Parts: sequence; structure tokens; C-alpha cells
Amino acid sequence: MKPQFFVTYEIVTPESAENGEAAEGGFAMPGGWQYELPADCCGAAAGAFKAQHALDLRSAVGMMGSVEDSGLWFSETEGRVDYQDGSETRYSLHCPESITASSYRRIARLLGTKG
Repeated sequence: MKPQFFVTYEIVTPESAENGEAAEGGFAMPGGWQYELPADCCGAAAGAFKAQHALDLRSAVGMMGSVEDSGLWFSETEGRVDYQDGSETRYSLHCPESITASSYRRIARLLGTKG
């Protein structure tokens, strides 16, 4: 079965936080790799970009720290701070669009949330 989980990231800098926005965002991969989603990427190109960064559940869960359940995805509660520039990176785990409610709850339990 083809991997269907995704880990996204957002980097918030002190400057971007003043505007209430992230400075950068995209898909994250094991090993600390981050692939910024191009601003002009949409439609089929965005779907292809997303498909290139699909992960199996074990890999996706392995990238996550302590998480909270948003109801549609799981986001880290504590960001990863770069003390040199003051930026903070947070990962979010996104499940397949076709996931059932019971499977989502099982993943929530696996991640230690109440789900």
C-alpha cells in the first residue's frame, strides 16, 4: 500500500510572528529534511508536490514530539526553537483523507492524545 501520511512544518520567526504568519511552510521528511511549498504551487502541481512527500505511519509518527489533536490532524505542542535566530519550527501530522473515525482514534491513542 502506498504511504498516505504527511508531516508538514511551519517556521515562525520573530518578524513573521508580528504579522501573525509563518515565515515558511511545507513538507518535512525524516532526517530533518524540509521542502518548502512554492508560493505559486496550486492545483495538480500542488498535488504532485504533496504526493512526493508521502510517508508511512511509522515514519510520520517517528518525527513527532508531544502533540495535540486538532480534530483533523495532530500538531506539536512544543516547537523546536533555533536559539541563534529565534525561529520556532512545529510539525503537524496529517492522516489520509480516507481515514475512518476509528482509525483516527487509534492513531490519537498511539500519539498519546485523547482523540
